[in-house]
Amino acid sequence: MMQDYQQELISIKDLLKKNPEGMSVTDISKALKKNKNTIGRYLDILLISGQVDMRTYGMAKVYTISQRVPLSAMLSYSKELIMVLDSAFRITDINDNFLQLLRLPREETLGKNIAFLQSPEVDVHELLDTITNNGGEKETAVTFHVRDSGDRIFRQKCIPTVFDDGRKGITLILEDITEHILAEKEIRDSEERFRMMADNIQDGLMIMENGKTIYANHRIAEITGYSLEELWAMKPLTVIAPESREEALNHIREIETHPDRPGGLQTWIIRKDAERRFVYARISGVRHHDAFYNFIVFTDITELKTQEARVSESEQRFRMMADNIQDGLFIVENDKVVFSNRRIKEITGYSYGEIAKKGLRGTLVSDDIQVIADSGILPVTDRGRIEEIFKSVRPDSPVPGEFKIWIRRKDGMRRYIQGKITAAQRGDITSFYITISDITDFAERETALRERIDALQDLLR
Repeated sequence: MMQDYQQELISIKDLLKKNPEGMSVTDISKALKKNKNTIGRYLDILLISGQVDMRTYGMAKVYTISQRVPLSAMLSYSKELIMVLDSAFRITDINDNFLQLLRLPREETLGKNIAFLQSPEVDVHELLDTITNNGGEKETAVTFHVRDSGDRIFRQKCIPTVFDDGRKGITLILEDITEHILAEKEIRDSEERFRMMADNIQDGLMIMENGKTIYANHRIAEITGYSLEELWAMKPLTVIAPESREEALNHIREIETHPDRPGGLQTWIIRKDAERRFVYARISGVRHHDAFYNFIVFTDITELKTQEARVSESEQRFRMMADNIQDGLFIVENDKVVFSNRRIKEITGYSYGEIAKKGLRGTLVSDDIQVIADSGILPVTDRGRIEEIFKSVRPDSPVPGEFKIWIRRKDGMRRYIQGKITAAQRGDITSFYITISDITDFAERETALRERIDALQDLLR
């Protein structure tokens, strides 16, 4: 009976092969001289098993032979691992890729129930569990521990299958997605590392895509006073102080035109609570396909700005004081004059630029430097250069080095000056502070008095 049944199916398929344009049930029953109902049942079997195709034209159904790819060809050329099971989970076919995973010859697998496979490399019993649990219709992931290569992850598909004889089964397809899963994990780990880094740096960070904020870290919320949700909804220029927005916008436009030229901008921002903060914003850009990304890093330098203002104010007060004292003042560091006040110019005739260029030795020009008094650092009778007193002055010593010398001004006029040298140590830098007073009038009066005394002594002799 089964043989007659198979013969009838073969006769219908041979007939359809000879009529590739298709035939109706009536046409087939007339050609084979069979009852229409019987032919209809045979065609249903062929249709379910995929051996014929059916097209509907109005009320008529036209059948053609199916242009199927043979299962053997699919098994041979597919990159996936394929196994065909019958309703009792016996293996009816298996491709080479699956056999390579199992490390089993084909003859040890065909006809065997999957539950009794004994692979030396992998345990495939999980396959049977997933097939029975999801009814063979749901995609799932299974992991096999392979002795030589560790864990391998597969995407499992179970496709209901009908064999040529009408029996039902399952085609099991495994796609190796290990590399894909590992790549996704690496991306997730990389994103997690980035977020951890971005949320813990001391700078605020915003990332924009085509002008829209797609990321903001917690630090920028602290700097601006806005919540992360508010920052995502607003444009970065909103926090820039009105007087600086045009400059910031020009920076962004320049970066969009020349992404390889990142720019920096020091500007005031206005926090949500209206407090003004001074920030250093670094803006860079990169174009990726059709998207343009801006990376904006905010560093809050308000305290530094305030400190700079205090230092500047202190320097201004120092210069005001130094320029209004009656004594000339030099400051020398590493043999260079780093400061000279206005009184020095009046005494020597040289400008600050000339003094800085010539140095101390070129400014206090003297044909004969005689040490008159040096507070005991050098004998009074010694003759030496000012540099010798420098060597004798110790940083932070309460005893200054002293000297009195005749110098020549820029215009050639001789002036008699008295000077004191003190020193201070800051790290590796030793600073020398030289104050000088012009005592030419006193020296001339003293000289004139001595001359009169000498003349009087000569008369009394």
